[in-house]
Amino acid sequence: MLKAFVILLIVAAGLIIGPMWSGDSGTLILLVGNYSIEMSLVVATVILFIALFVIWLIKLLLQKLFRGHSVTLQWLRNRKQRQAEELLERAFTEWLAKNYVATAQLAEKAARHHIRPTQCYLMAASAYQALGNAAEQQRLITLATQQDGATLAVQLTKLEYSNDSGEALRIAQHLLQEYPRNMSVLRAAAAAMFRHKHLQSLRELLPALNDEQALPRARLAEYTRACYRSYFNALGADREKLLEAWSALPKKQRRNTSVRLGYLDVLTERGYGAVAAKVAARGLHYQVLTASDLLPYDARSWRETAELRNEIELQVKAHPQHPNWLLLLAVIAIQEGDAGLAERAAQKAISIKPDFLAYRVLGDALLANNQRDGALNAFRQAVILRQG
Repeated sequence: MLKAFVILLIVAAGLIIGPMWSGDSGTLILLVGNYSIEMSLVVATVILFIALFVIWLIKLLLQKLFRGHSVTLQWLRNRKQRQAEELLERAFTEWLAKNYVATAQLAEKAARHHIRPTQCYLMAASAYQALGNAAEQQRLITLATQQDGATLAVQLTKLEYSNDSGEALRIAQHLLQEYPRNMSVLRAAAAAMFRHKHLQSLRELLPALNDEQALPRARLAEYTRACYRSYFNALGADREKLLEAWSALPKKQRRNTSVRLGYLDVLTERGYGAVAAKVAARGLHYQVLTASDLLPYDARSWRETAELRNEIELQVKAHPQHPNWLLLLAVIAIQEGDAGLAERAAQKAISIKPDFLAYRVLGDALLANNQRDGALNAFRQAVILRQG
């Protein structure tokens, strides 16, 4: 703008000084309808310059007026955004206080002017999920999707709350393809597959979950056991097929505690107690299984237990003050008909740790030895300890 003003000054100076220098100021005649206006060229130049200067002033004034209006609008927008931030902070406070109704209301209200409305809608949806209001939860997820349905946060929320098994699997597979090493995606996909019983897909995901350490050990063990239980169950009741499938697994998988337990679950359910006892014994030998892993099984599931008993006795000698090995020995002794050994092992376990399981096993041992009154007292004590 300054350059244009200087150029106008130079032109005006030329139009004024030129005629004056030549001694002839010149004449300018303007014809407007039936009227004529006569003036010197110098005066016309001055008038033209003044007119351009006035136009420039008017333009400058209009710019300032409109800029002020823009500033006012920006201030109003910023004020609404600040209010939205305050509402969202209040929603977080209510969430921590477990006041989910207030959380949902504040978060949804904040979404109207928040710079990230998707987050507000998702928080409100989570609050309604905690309240068990599926309709409102779905409505808010839909609103979040309309804002930006492709964002990872929205897709993860849809995956977490989807009640449609097919839709959940499609979302999980899509996210795994787009974000193969994202920890949140791995966790959410695994949880959805487990919840909707897509255990074959989950089994294929187990190596990535293990490599990325995406899950706590206990959760990964739960998923792994469920996957391999489903895998072996799908083979049916054919004993040879089960043995072949187990032998076909790599050694690393056969030495995995959860995989072996999944196989044991199927063997005991199918009534293959002799094979189950052998698999359990090998698990103890390779230190893959512990007494805690085997105690939950029904003692009647085991058959041909000589090898298993030998392994248990070795562990009892190595850990004489560990009550669970003593209780496992008592369980196997009951199955083998050695009620006296079972009673002595259970009594010693109780002396180390008198808990529900120890008294229950003692009751089984006494009952097997036809000591009904003693068994009844042991079972009563077990109930008391479990309730207490």
